[in-house]
Amino acid sequence: MSGPQRAGQRSHHDRLLRPLEWRPGAAPAGGPLDAIVVPASRRAHHLRGVVDLAARYGTTLVVLASHGCDIAEAAELVARSPGSGRAVLAEVPAGGDTGPLRLATSTGRFRALSGDRSSNLSRKRNIGLLLARYLGWQKIMFLDDDIIRLTEDQVARVAHHLNKNRYAGFKTLAFPDNSVVCHANRAIGRPQGIFVSGAALGVRTAADIPELDVFPDVYNEDWFALADEAGRTGVAHVGDVGQLEFNPFEDPQRAVHEEFGDLLAEGLYALFNDGLTRQRATTDYWARFIDQRHQLIADIARQLGNDETHRGVQAMKSLQESAFQLDGIRPEDCTAYLDAWQEDRRRFIDLSRPPVHRYGYPEAFAELGISQWQEARFGIVRMPEAPLLSSAGGRR
Repeated sequence: MSGPQRAGQRSHHDRLLRPLEWRPGAAPAGGPLDAIVVPASRRAHHLRGVVDLAARYGTTLVVLASHGCDIAEAAELVARSPGSGRAVLAEVPAGGDTGPLRLATSTGRFRALSGDRSSNLSRKRNIGLLLARYLGWQKIMFLDDDIIRLTEDQVARVAHHLNKNRYAGFKTLAFPDNSVVCHANRAIGRPQGIFVSGAALGVRTAADIPELDVFPDVYNEDWFALADEAGRTGVAHVGDVGQLEFNPFEDPQRAVHEEFGDLLAEGLYALFNDGLTRQRATTDYWARFIDQRHQLIADIARQLGNDETHRGVQAMKSLQESAFQLDGIRPEDCTAYLDAWQEDRRRFIDLSRPPVHRYGYPEAFAELGISQWQEARFGIVRMPEAPLLSSAGGRR
């Protein structure tokens, strides 16, 4: 359908969601989740909650680790957690994408537009999707290590709804999962919605899904992966979860890294809200949307001007950084990014075609270019003389 196009960023995108009901304690239809996939970057002890959840639910836990997360420490945590099943822990290089996972959206031009943002979150999510394909998994759930209060019943709800839906996602309400600009918008008392995100997202990866959508390299990478679903039928919303609280204004550089991705995602979803497609995201459209974004940031800053608290001063500094970063973004940058995103989508569709023969872990990780990985079983401590550290073609 199509309709009149309204100006500017929206306060919410609830129109692009399909709320699905669930009776607590109801028996889920279809099989359970094959794996919970965690893109981890903090110290291993932050995985305690998700390790416990996976152990109680009885599913495979996949930890894709980098930065401060050590897979040996994570494996020890798994081994000391009673439960059934196993965990697979892999080291993902912290640097840029290489080999088959290289993304057109990861070029220097686009990284500069995101303030030289350095993140491998998109790569971890894409590895999770490909790993599921290679191993023949039907359903997986991405779960960030700062998500709290997720229950076994909610995990069962995801598995149930993935029988008939491509995605099944949660809103992260407390603490709200928003960008810096949206947090500032809420801080001045304006309504500010929350969309489902990759932080707690079920994905159907079965072979009957011919095309898996890539997570491009940008802030709001999950909105891009969900874009086709959001624009066509709406994304299945299966509940709400919590997230550990943090101060979004503590480091103004966060606003710099988020601005380009937030602009793009909000601009695209504004079109979807009007029943329009991404083909309407022309340079003229982006010129108008950039102007409207400038006006939004300036308006929020004016209303924050009287807030002399420490948090208010921090928020003002973050908004200044957002505006400065936005000054360097041109409409042509936005259309070029969308073109690169489509290139990544086409390549990822080819990469994610189900293999003729199901892989084992060694073959799957070798295909993904990951040389260091390890298996651990819940409640079983390995002896020192029987190491699990593996490499492609190496010992297991």
